[in-house]
Amino acid sequence: MEGGAAGPVKVLYVAGLGRSGSTILANTLGQVDGFFSGGELNFIWKHALIENRLCGCGRPSRECPFWSSVFDGEFGGQDEALAREMMRLQYSGARTRHIPMMLTEGGREKIRARLGEFLENTGRLYRAIQSVSGSRVVVDTSKEPAYGYALGMVPGIDLRVLHLVRDPRAAAFSWAKKKPQPDSPDREFMHRKTPTQSAVLWDAWNAAIEALWRQTPKRYLRLRYEDFVAEPRRSFERILALVGEEEAELPLEGERAVKLGISHTVSGNPNRFDTGTVELRQDREWQKKMKTRDKALVGTLTLPLLARYHYALR
Repeated sequence: MEGGAAGPVKVLYVAGLGRSGSTILANTLGQVDGFFSGGELNFIWKHALIENRLCGCGRPSRECPFWSSVFDGEFGGQDEALAREMMRLQYSGARTRHIPMMLTEGGREKIRARLGEFLENTGRLYRAIQSVSGSRVVVDTSKEPAYGYALGMVPGIDLRVLHLVRDPRAAAFSWAKKKPQPDSPDREFMHRKTPTQSAVLWDAWNAAIEALWRQTPKRYLRLRYEDFVAEPRRSFERILALVGEEEAELPLEGERAVKLGISHTVSGNPNRFDTGTVELRQDREWQKKMKTRDKALVGTLTLPLLARYHYALR
């Protein structure tokens, strides 16, 4: 890539519940010239610096040339003590429980003061990512509403929010699956949720995302995952418009295929390690294999937003 532009770091933040297709979306956006896909950067201090999990390139994070350049150049090395302090500060003011505070001016000032050095060092981190990658846009798929809102408080970050929504029944079906997690140091499979847990969290996070960003429509875009895979070209055009990169070349081969290169993503779904040509297509497995009672349960628990987001009730 060519050298990144000076000025604020433009960050495209993908917000939404896990198992909503954010990894494949980010992998494809990472193929756009001038875009860098960093994966779930909210976990970088824990997963990369402390646990040394695999980078998307397949190497342990501490051995990855990209992340070594980021941390050596900006922080003088991959300092575990700094990572633990950043985690402590992050947990003190950028968790789901802090969302109510973020909805009031007084609460936001308390959060900003509480986060303190976390905001400063996060700005340094994203500037270093932009510089080393030579990108104009850093794609962050952390998804957590509270972390994303805190990111918007960081001086020097120009935040744009892509609210990614997937049918809650499809998400619940995915959460219930037993999926290997190859980068985990201490457990064999990804975390799982029951249909009830998934549905309640789907309601809470999507409602929180709207509450936090719906007042800034020029910096916020809601996109259904089903629409992304049905009309990739139209979806990419909308996303590029959100970040002011309308002239960028779309990462498509034909209408439905994307050629994925090696990435340097932190954390996320195991398909972040995928390379080669991938065809974007609808996943209808849940419609055939999900238990009828679980479909009905999730549909009932998510009914108001299910209708708001134009999903079929049955």
